Amino acid sequence: MSLLHVFDLPQLYTKPSAHALLHALGLLTSAPPSWECSDVENHDPDEHGLGRRKGNQSSLQIGPEGVTRYLTSIVSSSLQWIEDEEAREEVWNQASMRLSERSGRTAMGAISRQFRIPSPSGLFNLTIHEPALTADNLGLKTWAASYLLAKRLHIFGIVKECRPNSPRVLELGSGTGLVGLAMACLGADVLLTDLPSIYPNLAHNVLKNHDVVRQNNGSTLSGVLDWTNPTSLCIFPQGTPDSDGVGVPVQTKFPVILAADSLYSSDHPRLLVDTIEAWLSEHEEAKVIVEFPLRDAYLPEIKDFRDRMKRIGLFIQEEGEEKGYDDWGWTGAGDDGSDSGLVHCWWSSWGRTTRKTN
Repeated sequence: MSLLHVFDLPQLYTKPSAHALLHALGLLTSAPPSWECSDVENHDPDEHGLGRRKGNQSSLQIGPEGVTRYLTSIVSSSLQWIEDEEAREEVWNQASMRLSERSGRTAMGAISRQFRIPSPSGLFNLTIHEPALTADNLGLKTWAASYLLAKRLHIFGIVKECRPNSPRVLELGSGTGLVGLAMACLGADVLLTDLPSIYPNLAHNVLKNHDVVRQNNGSTLSGVLDWTNPTSLCIFPQGTPDSDGVGVPVQTKFPVILAADSLYSSDHPRLLVDTIEAWLSEHEEAKVIVEFPLRDAYLPEIKDFRDRMKRIGLFIQEEGEEKGYDDWGWTGAGDDGSDSGLVHCWWSSWGRTTRKTN
């Protein structure tokens, strides 16, 4: 792998062309490390095909020293030698984006990323849009626990070839929709739900991935479900970009419920379990699958969740821990092999009976 110094890039005193500057700025693109293409395409699969993170495998990289100063000099320059006004604007725009990428995920604008998810028949790609973030709108970001659960879903055997009908699945707190869309691409009929403020982007991602879901014999609907009013669940017509229209109330319960990274308040265990109780079918084979990060601050919430699930008659049938990477506080300071952003997660599958052992 070749490592260039920032001095190897076009220097402003030489009055480089807009094309040369844009090429250099393209080399400085710094995607969040947990969702780079290399993380998906060059993963080392474990026995389940889940994979683990690898660093950027590009054959050409720019050393981080001096990059911020270089970008700042471009943004502050008049670039008067570039006669094309649109080209100048694009150079400033790209330099500003490279700076924002190095200022943490919350400083970045809207992005779309591709996720490659394993299935029994191979891999499929999902395209997930994430609007610009604020700390009080966390459902607009894809989290490590969601990505890990999406890659693990095929292991549970929820969709069985011998059954004539696709299983009906409800996802709670869908956020950007990665988990529910992955479940649909395994052949399930999935209803993805979240709060009204999160719903428009969720509905956008559902529509964006309609074709890949259909190609994999699944289906999706999106709706609004506020856990503070757990019995009120409404879906909206496919293609509706927001929840201002009239929703169709849902009456039937679901044999499978999914949730990921949805415990970040002391109230959430109660709200989540109450909602699970309201919508999980009474069938003996009904199943709840969850994955949560083991953040120190929220370990009491996980314990509370476990206790409440037992009180409504649900038992852990399978569980485990795994590691993933997140980009919430990432600053893009170069890939030095450190474990910055490493997240430990706990996944579990719950049912109405304890799993029988042979």
